[in-house]
Amino acid sequence: MEVARPHPRVLILGALALVRDNVRVLLKTMGYHYVTASTLKEALVLLDREKPDAAILDPQQAGSSPTTIVAAFHRTVPSLRGRAIVLTGEEREPELLKLLDAYSLPPIPVDLLLQQLWPCLDSLLRRNVLPRQVTDRVQLIIDSFLQPSPTGVRYSQTSGRRLLYKSGSITADLSIERRGDSESITLVGQIMDSAQPERETQGVPVVLQGLAGLIGLTASSEFGEFHFDFDSQPGVAVEIGIGERHWMLIELPDTKGPSERLRQSQTFRRQPESPRHMKDLVSKERIDDKS
Repeated sequence: MEVARPHPRVLILGALALVRDNVRVLLKTMGYHYVTASTLKEALVLLDREKPDAAILDPQQAGSSPTTIVAAFHRTVPSLRGRAIVLTGEEREPELLKLLDAYSLPPIPVDLLLQQLWPCLDSLLRRNVLPRQVTDRVQLIIDSFLQPSPTGVRYSQTSGRRLLYKSGSITADLSIERRGDSESITLVGQIMDSAQPERETQGVPVVLQGLAGLIGLTASSEFGEFHFDFDSQPGVAVEIGIGERHWMLIELPDTKGPSERLRQSQTFRRQPESPRHMKDLVSKERIDDKS
């Protein structure tokens, strides 16, 4: 178990002045130190220096959609995964609530801040000292673009790509396919456990993110399957909640660029044989036949 510091330090991100003042008063009363940042960029600068133990996010006031801010914070600040409290307004976005549930982050309505923040933060950092969330950077086992072509196959017109990743006994089998000549990508995946084939894989949270923020959020089917349709963009990553406070992080190959990029990757490894080489092969076959 991890032991909290005598005077925990809390990062406050994006709150309005009035909300921020109320939070400061509560944190001082609780004996906590705090640092503030109005944007995620400012927060990232403070992290190395201040090393906060928890964070309070007011994504309503951070310059982007609340869902985007929470997803970006989770991805870029691994040290505080599962140790953030999210303030919500009167209208709660369904997508935000689903994301908070997936990341196990407690929401607190701003109008109930004085009643709920103290017990929630105290429980998080003092009474029940939770282990930090673990995120595995998984091992790539299979990449169809790197597999040798079958004998006699010069090149392929398919734009599909299969990727198999592993973390312990858990595997994630992914298929990425571009639709026609567009920038639209279809990602289909399945989660499996080789050590426990009977393991329940339904309802596993799966989050898809890009550098610009959240792309999509879903849960696996009864067969451990999931599906996303999205526009090609750089820095796409899949997060899969494979256990309590345990995630797989899969950083996908770059999908940004014209449709030809995927074809070029396959054409490069499946180039047609040169006429000279084909002539040598024919000559060799004739010699073999005579012998």
